[in-house]
Amino acid sequence: MRTLLCVAFISSILLVSSSPAGAVTTRSFTLASYKDFEEGESTGVFLSSLGEARGGLATTRVEVAESVVYSSATAPDGTIYFGTGDQGNIYSYQKGKLKKQGKVDAVLVTALVLGNDGTIYAGGMPGGRVFAMNTDGKSKELAKLDAEHVWALAYDGAKKTLYAGTGPNGKIFAIDLTKTNSSRVLYDTGEKHVLSLIRGEDGSLYAGSADQAILYRITPEGNGAKVRAIQDFEGDEIRAIASRGSTLYVAVNEFQKSGGITLPTASTTSRGTKMTLPTPSASGSGSSTLPARDRKGKGAIYRVDPDGRVEQLLALADGYFTALYSETDGSVYAAAGANGRVYLIKPDRTVITAIDEPERQILTLAMSGPHRAIGTGDAGAVYEIGGDSPKNANYVSKVLDAQFQARFGHVRWTGQGGLTIETRSGNTSRPDKTWSSWQAPAKSEKISEGGEGKVSSPDARYLQLRVGFAGQKSLLRHIKIYYQPQNQRPRVTEIAIGDEAAAKHGASARAGKPRSPLLKLHWKTENTDEDELVYRLFFHEENETNWKPLGGPEPLKSAEYEWNTESIPDGNYVLKVTVSDERSNPKEEALEHSLISNSFLVDNRKPEVEGLKVSFPSATGRALDSFSAISELAYSIDGGDWQPFAPRDGIFDEATEDFSFKLPVNLSPGLHSLAVRAMDSADNVGAAQLNFKVVPLLGRR
Repeated sequence: MRTLLCVAFISSILLVSSSPAGAVTTRSFTLASYKDFEEGESTGVFLSSLGEARGGLATTRVEVAESVVYSSATAPDGTIYFGTGDQGNIYSYQKGKLKKQGKVDAVLVTALVLGNDGTIYAGGMPGGRVFAMNTDGKSKELAKLDAEHVWALAYDGAKKTLYAGTGPNGKIFAIDLTKTNSSRVLYDTGEKHVLSLIRGEDGSLYAGSADQAILYRITPEGNGAKVRAIQDFEGDEIRAIASRGSTLYVAVNEFQKSGGITLPTASTTSRGTKMTLPTPSASGSGSSTLPARDRKGKGAIYRVDPDGRVEQLLALADGYFTALYSETDGSVYAAAGANGRVYLIKPDRTVITAIDEPERQILTLAMSGPHRAIGTGDAGAVYEIGGDSPKNANYVSKVLDAQFQARFGHVRWTGQGGLTIETRSGNTSRPDKTWSSWQAPAKSEKISEGGEGKVSSPDARYLQLRVGFAGQKSLLRHIKIYYQPQNQRPRVTEIAIGDEAAAKHGASARAGKPRSPLLKLHWKTENTDEDELVYRLFFHEENETNWKPLGGPEPLKSAEYEWNTESIPDGNYVLKVTVSDERSNPKEEALEHSLISNSFLVDNRKPEVEGLKVSFPSATGRALDSFSAISELAYSIDGGDWQPFAPRDGIFDEATEDFSFKLPVNLSPGLHSLAVRAMDSADNVGAAQLNFKVVPLLGRR
């Protein structure tokens, strides 16, 4: 097993800032890569993986009164036959005219192939039946196979045999086109479905399966067949196969499944050749059925060389492939079933979005005759492909979002040929009648390899670009639109006073932790337009009104400050934080915002212990502080452990607390020392100490 690289689309950031940090926030929308252009919509324009948009092919829509145009086959005279659903009708298309050829007894005509005598062979679902229709539109049932769905047909005129790939039992049938029209199982893949089947130039059949996405080569021999698995792909299905000489091109899809099925993750064991996607995408496994309108999946196109080398040419992270056609020069057309596009993969691996139609499903490619056409689902239609660019060939970008109300500046582009640049703007995410009309830039002028002008669209949040192409020689390589977003006010959303980390973990400055006058200040801001911000701090006592500056003459650049409170009196204070975006905007456009904190205590003075006396076994005294309430009392005898005790009234709630407590009665006679410690609510600690004597009791020896 080997993992193969896909075509890498070099992408650029669509919304970028063209100015350095600290400067006025002029920004730009830039379209310069395949990814940028592919996010928009094109009509008659080729979008190339080289990062170019150029005049492409015209398409003419032909309405079909059917839900889906699913299959096609081209006759030698250029007539294209289309199989449709959900009435089982077959249409012919020639020289711009579509007519109903006939009807078969099926809901959907899943496959068409032409015999040497002009007979139209059709596979249908449900029922597993194969039909034959003559040029007059009369049809008959050719064979009833032991299957429910006939997905693909291949014709061998020399052997007068028609081959059918079927499901849900994954069998390939051989139908004898002589008078008997008998059928037999040529090969049973053991899979659920054989979705694709072609006859190669070497006479072998090439088949693609589901659910295991295995590519087979089947060589009929007498009543049997010689079978070899060429490649096992990691996917759910091989939906289409095309050949050119001995080289095969294969469309492999993987689908997300509903119904609670768990999707594989990156750690799932891989099997077979795995597709490599431009961006990550979930994947799943399961049976293949008629594509649902909103089916989610990913797909890849592979080239399989005669020596067995497998190379991935293109991958879709969001979408799947439905049909393939190979040109004589090795170019490959690949139809997608989710975005209404047909991709052209050149031999040098250049990828071009060749066709982009409003219907999301391109289901069949009729490209082998003098007139080329495609069939669509989502809404049944046929599009004939012309050789020249249409008169209205244009590219429309996706809606470009400036994030905020913006003033638009110049637009500059590089390219050649006749290009018409227009813009429109509005304040809804989808263009509606409130948007401005399309307008050409003002004061446009040609410059080397392109042009420039002033965007005429009015100020708005959203902008859209439209480029007209005069013909196939028109080429757009790069386009940039400058804009100045309206400045957004920054906001201070939260102010925190003190050491948040300590508070979060329940720590406090109790005994043994040094008390510091440094007060940590933190604040949070909201900065929607990502301007460079600066901060100014102010404070005053709770009952004052005059703000005093804090932090020095220059504004702060970080959202934190360490304040040394030694020089201010004890008391309750409030803090004001002002944020400004003056570093990123002209003075007259700069904005600021202020937030005032809740009051907080500044207390750097230690409490005092007064009147400490011992009348053994009792000790009395008073603890008092200049501002804060006493929060803790403790004593120590002879330098021993601190023992907490309560104030006289049993509650710590005042700046002055009287106390009286009992000393241990088992102290030995003689001199002892007593220390009493008091702590206030600001964690300041004060203490007093005295010596006392324990006198022996009378009669004690």
